[in-house]
This record gives sequence, C-alpha cells and structure tokens, in this order.
Amino acid sequence: MFTHLDENGRGQMVDISDKSKTIREAFARGYIKLKKETIEAIKNEKIKKGDVLAIAQVAAIQGVKNTPTIIPMTHSLLLNSVKVDFYFEDTFLYCDVRVKCEGKTGVEMEALTGVSCGLLTVYDMCKSMDKSMSIEKIYLVEKTGGKSGHFKHESLNEKIYEYGVIVASDTRASGENKDLVIDSFKEAMPDNYRLTYSKIVPDNIEDIKNELIYLADEKNMALIFTSGGTGFSKRDVTPEATEAVIERSASSISDAIRLYSKEKTNNWMLSRATSGIRKNSLIINLPGSPRAVKESIYAILPSLGHGLDILSGDIKQH
Repeated sequence: MFTHLDENGRGQMVDISDKSKTIREAFARGYIKLKKETIEAIKNEKIKKGDVLAIAQVAAIQGVKNTPTIIPMTHSLLLNSVKVDFYFEDTFLYCDVRVKCEGKTGVEMEALTGVSCGLLTVYDMCKSMDKSMSIEKIYLVEKTGGKSGHFKHESLNEKIYEYGVIVASDTRASGENKDLVIDSFKEAMPDNYRLTYSKIVPDNIEDIKNELIYLADEKNMALIFTSGGTGFSKRDVTPEATEAVIERSASSISDAIRLYSKEKTNNWMLSRATSGIRKNSLIINLPGSPRAVKESIYAILPSLGHGLDILSGDIKQH
C-alpha cells in the first residue's frame, strides 16, 4: 500500500504519531547560471527591482516556512532556525539553505523548498536583464536525525562504517526459534553502515565475552552491537559480559536509548543494557526484539557517526 494513499486510493499524510522527537537538520543547495554582466549588476545593486540577494534571502526563508502549503503531504513543523547563504562562483550564484527543528519528521523538503524559492526570486528580479538564466541544480547536501540517520550527498564522499552484531539467545542459538534481529539491523541502519559480521550465541557470559574480544581485538571492528540478554532473567548476562571487557564506559548511549523507549513502553526502566569502549571499538547493548532494536537504533543514529569519528581520531575533541 502506498504511504500517501488511504484504503480508498485518496491522498493522506503519513501518520507520525509513533515517532519520537529528535533534532533534525537539513542542508540543501542549488545554483543559477547568469551572465557576467548580470552578476556585476547584482553585486553593485544595479538591478532595477532592488537588492536581489536581500529579497531572495527573505524569499528563501519564507519558502522554508511555507513548505506545508506548497508541498501537499508535508507536515507542519515548529522550526528552530533557518540560515540562508548566497555566494558567487564563476558564472553561478549558489544558494545554501540550512534548516533545523526538533520534531518527528525531517526538514529536507523545507530546505529544498527554501533553495527553490530563493533561486526563483533571483530569476524574477533579474529576468528583465538576463533572459538566458537557468537554474541548474537543486539537491540535498546533508541531513541528520531520524530513522535514516546521517546522510551526505555522494559528491561529499560519505564515510562508510562497518559494524558487527552478536545476538545472545539460547533458543535462537539452538535453532528452536528463528532469528529476525539481524534483518532488523539491516533495515534500520543507513546505507553507509555495513554489517560485516554477525553471530548468534547462547546466553552464556563467556561466549558473549569471547565474541566481543574477538571483534574488538582481532577484527578491530569500529562498532559492535549486542542484541538480547539485557533484562531481569537469570540468563540475561549481556551487560555483565560487556562490563567485563570494556575499558571505558559510554553508558550515556544506553541512557539515551532508555529515554527514547520511555515514550514507547512502560517497561523501559527494566532494561539493564550498557555501552562502552574497548580499544578502538564502541560496544552497545540493544534489546532482543526486532522492533526494539529498530527503535534503539533510531534513538542513537543522529550522534553515532560523530562518536565513531572521535573514537577513530578522524575528529579531534577538546
């Protein structure tokens, strides 16, 4: 079934009631090709209609704010900030729009609409002088927040992160129950996160420890997830296994997951999951159910890549 059509084939907005609020940011860019004399006229404020860039900047902001009235199925959002920049390169005038909000859905459409309105306003202001203008390209440069996590346009050479998954479950390890968790990771993790190792082990502290040590010490895996064994059962020993091998705590990651889960279930407080660092590897405990795995991933994705970059030394933190 199409998400934007109801059971009668009529248009509808996607229901985002079950989503939680996160910080969402989007950065869009576009450019318009101009004659050199048009560029000079803009720079020297010689266009008869007025200050082109000042009016285009306001138009871009208005475009962002009015996106729900222009694009039919977008949601109304309470925006935190809108930043618009215009700059010249060769015979092109570029428009960059950055939008930020705290909400349940992304602001990509707002940023893209802002760029469109800004460039169209430049066209309108200059058309009496330059009828050969052409808006060449409008595209999403980068976004953060939400289910899809951190996206960068392919022109920015998006970084690839490899990760491994250890599923702790007696019944799945024995074959009594089928595992669905590994597929949940593949569905929830963005394309620039690649699952390169997965294994199902019993709820045994030594088995879990051995797998964590192997991935961190021998495979040098940057990101390691465990799934299962974080509750109150006597066989739930994943936190103990994790605490036995980590060298530094990163428990705030697990706290963030619990806070996110608080909006989904009354049982959020029963999670004993923890997170930590061993050598150059970040280890994160997740729940055992496929749905809870996805929700946990959505909770941490906005900052996960940044944390991994700091851990690897690609970003210096002071």
